[in-house]
Amino acid sequence: MKKFVSIILALALALGICGAVAESEALPAYTWNGEDPYWAAVINYMEGQYFGITADEGGVIIPTPILIKVEQNKDETEATVYGNFWVFAYARNGKILEMTAATENPGVMKLEKKDGKWTVVSAEFAGDGEDYMNDIKRFANGDEALIEEYLRTTGATEDSYLPQYQRAAVVLYVDGNKLDIEAYQEPGNDPVSVTD
Repeated sequence: MKKFVSIILALALALGICGAVAESEALPAYTWNGEDPYWAAVINYMEGQYFGITADEGGVIIPTPILIKVEQNKDETEATVYGNFWVFAYARNGKILEMTAATENPGVMKLEKKDGKWTVVSAEFAGDGEDYMNDIKRFANGDEALIEEYLRTTGATEDSYLPQYQRAAVVLYVDGNKLDIEAYQEPGNDPVSVTD
């Protein structure tokens, strides 16, 4: 009888371990499959550095830029992109992507078009503390409407764009990789569905 109980216990432990391994299976890497040429350039740039954010083992980093405004020069070979270049890291917990890290990076990027493709050639981002708001004002060059748009990307205002962009980025990632993820969740908040 003792041997039988030991075998059942060993089997239960093995199944539990197998279940844990399946739940923490590594998430596929993020890839951008959209058609917008500015987004493609921005995300390509962001994927090279992620602003110091790293994902837990088996996790994923999803860049979530909010492009506020794009200005092109007359011959359409140069462009300036104003935005907040958010990055989120997630780990899988069952059918939920749990956010493990995030960083916002309001800034401005300069792009050049070569051979029909846009590439980021320079980028500048707001500093911390007092520099944060001063830099945003400098990026906007005194344009109050543009400053207001920057503030709506921070997540700190009631009319923030951030929740809809964050959800859209996760939905595209989940759908694009045919994952059985049902929601994502920030620490201390309720899960946000990505299935409806």
